[in-house]
Amino acid sequence: MNSNTQRNITVDLLRCIAIVLMVVFHFIFDLKMFGLHQWDIPDGAGWREFRYVILSLFFLCVGVGLVFAHGPVIRWRLFFWRELTLVAGAVAISLASWILARDQWIYFGVLHFIAVASLVSLPLVNHPRLALVAALVMLLGATILDWPHAWPLSYLVAAWPEWFPDYTADWVPLIPWLALVWVGIALAHSPALLRDPAARLRISAKLLWPGRHSLLVYLVHQPILMGAIYLALQLA
Repeated sequence: MNSNTQRNITVDLLRCIAIVLMVVFHFIFDLKMFGLHQWDIPDGAGWREFRYVILSLFFLCVGVGLVFAHGPVIRWRLFFWRELTLVAGAVAISLASWILARDQWIYFGVLHFIAVASLVSLPLVNHPRLALVAALVMLLGATILDWPHAWPLSYLVAAWPEWFPDYTADWVPLIPWLALVWVGIALAHSPALLRDPAARLRISAKLLWPGRHSLLVYLVHQPILMGAIYLALQLA
């Protein structure tokens, strides 16, 4: 991407793909919540990997987005405004899940992760090689040492079991998922992405709208899906 105002169509397309896959995943999950099937989603074989693909696409785009928005100079006002938006969205999701499903409420899900990961990853925005090395070290360590189970929040869960359920509807540990954000930072500096290969496809801006407003779609899609399923069942 050549400037802060020019869109990178390839990144918008990747976000769109992630959004579509997420909506499909959550629609099938919601059908199970309403008792319309018994598939083992989100933890069964295949479904778990499907979720990992969605998360990987989102977090790669988080890293790319940080570079496009804040490289080579960090735009602090923009950064903290987005952080505030992410935190507000994360709090809203936590409160809603606490009210609707207290036995599996979301205390550190996707938006919580993105808010923390963006802050932690900001120093790497202009250091793509360091970001890539750090990502590889984290992935290697996670594979050898099984780091996800040692992430600090797990100690809080153990210390205050009445606050945190044994199972949460959405859990995204910093380790190893931070590695995908750092890979995204390295990818954002690559000539291949900067050439924006998807721009040749001449995709309509309307089709790319979800990818350009991914946070809004993330926040509203579940109420819409669940409301539509409930209404369809009532009419049926």
